[in-house]
Amino acid sequence: MDTAMTPSTSVDRETFLRHVRESGLIAPELLQKLMQNVPASDRGRAIARRLVERNLLTRFQAERLLAGRTEGFFVGQYRILDLLGRGGMGRVFKAQHQTMNRIVALKVLSSAMMKTSRARELFHREVRAAASLSHPNIVTAFDANQTGDRAYLVMEFVDGPNLHDFIKSKGPMPVTQACDVIRQVALGLQYAHDLGMVHRDIKPANLLILPTTSRAHATPYLVKILDFGLARLGSNDPGPVDNGAEADSITTNAQSVVGTPDYLSPEQARDVHMADPRSDIYSLGCTFYYLLTGQVPHPGGTTLEKLVRHATEGPQRIESFRMDVPVAVIDILQRMLAKNAAQRFPSCHELVDALLPFCDSGADSWVPIEALPVPASNIPLTGAYPSPVAYDSPWASLNDDMTMGGTLSGSPASPMASHTDERRRMHESTWGWYLLSILVLLAVVAGGIAIVIWLGGIARP
Repeated sequence: MDTAMTPSTSVDRETFLRHVRESGLIAPELLQKLMQNVPASDRGRAIARRLVERNLLTRFQAERLLAGRTEGFFVGQYRILDLLGRGGMGRVFKAQHQTMNRIVALKVLSSAMMKTSRARELFHREVRAAASLSHPNIVTAFDANQTGDRAYLVMEFVDGPNLHDFIKSKGPMPVTQACDVIRQVALGLQYAHDLGMVHRDIKPANLLILPTTSRAHATPYLVKILDFGLARLGSNDPGPVDNGAEADSITTNAQSVVGTPDYLSPEQARDVHMADPRSDIYSLGCTFYYLLTGQVPHPGGTTLEKLVRHATEGPQRIESFRMDVPVAVIDILQRMLAKNAAQRFPSCHELVDALLPFCDSGADSWVPIEALPVPASNIPLTGAYPSPVAYDSPWASLNDDMTMGGTLSGSPASPMASHTDERRRMHESTWGWYLLSILVLLAVVAGGIAIVIWLGGIARP
């Protein structure tokens, strides 16, 4: 669907009403009745504004009609209400089923992605698999179909921002809430991994935040994963090829990769067939890093340079951005970002267990975290993290009893507080040693001066 808009010139009343009739958005009988109660005006924009105020048109629809666009308002049984976003795969619209009145998200894929029979076969196979996923942390896929040369996927509409835009607007998250967000994503991923599905494109833009007041959920918000099954559609992975189908039927670029370079695991960059659940864990680790710092692990550079750095370099250390992240949380992040897949968490189940002691899902909002200044001599700005520190959580035995999103309100002390106190004591101890060393040095110097003066007195005749 083409959404290009030309600047709207002054459209008169009759021209605008003709556009409305041609679009099919308002039945002719209803439109005629409405016009009897609309103030007389020769300006099409004034009529459009009144129809929007009465919820008979959306702003998106009105702007298109004013620009002279009378087609593209319907896809199958769905009425297009608004444009939610666009990307390399296509465009996402807010839409309404004409019979059921259900509001959905409609992803219309680019025609370039569906130009061969092999690509269309892969699309239907992947969306069938995605439709089998039913989990509170995964956006539900309702339907998939094709209109002309465009395929579209009908999904659950999530009335909330994606994490990329949210962090860009609000800043890095408090540690406990970042941990809970990652925990929720890991729960959804584990469910899909158990069914044999790998996402391949976990990133903040594919994670939506949905505020909820339902008592069915222990958290005031849900995190939902987008686009299961769609990552391969833009890849150069042909998979099994039917007789007569082109081997590169899905490729759009000879050097294209499956996934987003800022969040791509080293093994997936080398070969899409090597992607497994641990590849999703690496991408989730990159997302965790973004939630805590507000930037990707390897900012700047070309796509190739980013992929090389993912395989050979560690990201800038968390401590160079903020000092409130517990050592154990940094260890979890380090393990998620291990270059060797065998050194990561073997599954998202173990990742969830590791994150639980640090999760706080009780708050429904967060504020930006200001980066604390850190002496450059103490914290290197680049390079891999140090070796993980052994951590035996005193709350580990409670993990089996905790429900999704549960808090540790009954615990004698929070692990966040214990690690903060430990770090504070370390800093206090370090400064104490510095002060003691200075006093000892001054005492030695003073003693030396006294000895020199005394020897000088003896030497006098």
